[in-house]
Amino acid sequence: MNHADRGREPVVAVCAASYFADLVPAHAFVFRLPASDSRFTVYAQAGDRYLTNAEYTLLLVPGETVPLLLAVEDVAFLRHCLRKAADRWREVEPTPAGYRAARQRFADELDRVEHLVRLLDSHLDGASGHRDGDTS
Repeated sequence: MNHADRGREPVVAVCAASYFADLVPAHAFVFRLPASDSRFTVYAQAGDRYLTNAEYTLLLVPGETVPLLLAVEDVAFLRHCLRKAADRWREVEPTPAGYRAARQRFADELDRVEHLVRLLDSHLDGASGHRDGDTS
């Protein structure tokens, strides 16, 4: 999610119907976007992959990205763990010679952890409609 997408409401789709598609062969699930009344079909091997009348959030990700389907509570816990890891990286103070050798590695790892925290924050904001209290 880039910075321009923050604050936008997630796109919700409702599973309107399902049937077995003979020609594909797979189960077909017809989704409706309430915001625009558009429709699209998703095919899946499992007939119980989606539930009729259930709401789903649409997510488009670049090919090199792995979408993780986590419950909001799990994302909050992961964010908490990453913040604790970032705190520990900030506490590391090697010897002067070791610091010169490791300074960039520590900075890179801290940047990576902080980036993941920001990413999880944006997902939690979108999932809950507001920022939950930090559990750290």
